[in-house]
Amino acid sequence: MNSVNSKKGTFNNKKNKSSFILLRGIWKYLNKKRKKQIFFISFIMLCSGLSELISLGAVVPFLAIILDPERIWAEPFFNNIFIKLGFSSADQLILPVTISFIIAALIATIIRSFNLFLNIKIAAVVGSDLSCEVYKRTILQPYSRHLKLNSSDVITTMTTHIGRTVTGLNAFLQLATSSIVALGIL
Repeated sequence: MNSVNSKKGTFNNKKNKSSFILLRGIWKYLNKKRKKQIFFISFIMLCSGLSELISLGAVVPFLAIILDPERIWAEPFFNNIFIKLGFSSADQLILPVTISFIIAALIATIIRSFNLFLNIKIAAVVGSDLSCEVYKRTILQPYSRHLKLNSSDVITTMTTHIGRTVTGLNAFLQLATSSIVALGIL
């Protein structure tokens, strides 16, 4: 039983290493424009995490004011802030806090949607770049090499591997986004 578990651990470790090697290999083939786009997506990921944090942080004040506005109004710290903002009673707090919560949730949703759109787009563009590179390298091989290969096998292999690479890259970008959001929430 231990030998099976140790083999599984070795296999998983090799699989993780091969995924890292694959991502590093893709990174080497990316041009400067694509690398800049990935750094931009990283920035958008951070913004997404921050916006999720703000929208989740807005839930507690929203619920507190909805459930018991008089209790919040009775706190001297909040009372001074609300009076400086021009509010004269606890009942006046419900509408602005509700609107603020809705705006925070909408902004977080828009940023998250934009982030997902960019993740899908960059994965597809990188897949296109890789496809063009593979096609160019295949075409530029010596004629004798083409005589030895079955063209349908070459095409199937290329499309399958590029498709899996795009799917893997998209999954990696979504994992990175979700990890940043999770860290923000924690």
